[in-house]
Order: sequence, then C-alpha cells, then structure tokens
Amino acid sequence: MPGAMKIFFFIFAALILLAQIFQARTAIHRALICKRMEGHCEAECLTFEVKIGGCRAELTPYCCKKRKKD
Repeated sequence: MPGAMKIFFFIFAALILLAQIFQARTAIHRALICKRMEGHCEAECLTFEVKIGGCRAELTPYCCKKRKKD
C-alpha cells in the first residue's frame, strides 16, 4: 500500500506542474498578441495610455498603448 501512495502523490504533483506550464504558455501567447497590437503589458496603464486588452498575467494584467493625439 505505501508504494501505491507514493505513485499517487507523484502523479498528482506531475499534473499540477503540467497545469502550471500550460498557463504560462498562454500568458506568453497573450503578451505576444499585445506586442503585435503595438502595446505593452503593465500592472496599470498610465494616464496618457489606453487599455487595449488583457495580458492575463498576475503581475501585468493590462495591455496598454499610447493614446493617439487627434
């Protein structure tokens, strides 16, 4: 029985690691989309910037871009 418990915890830990890897890959993909829209990921947009999307990362949730002067 102790061998089965070790295998169970090993598989459980591996699943948690895989979930973290897939979340990180999505965050990188969203950051690349933000760069394509000529923006950058920040924690908060500055007063002269407009929020154009979300980067969905913990520390940098907003995709910001400078406002165009009309």
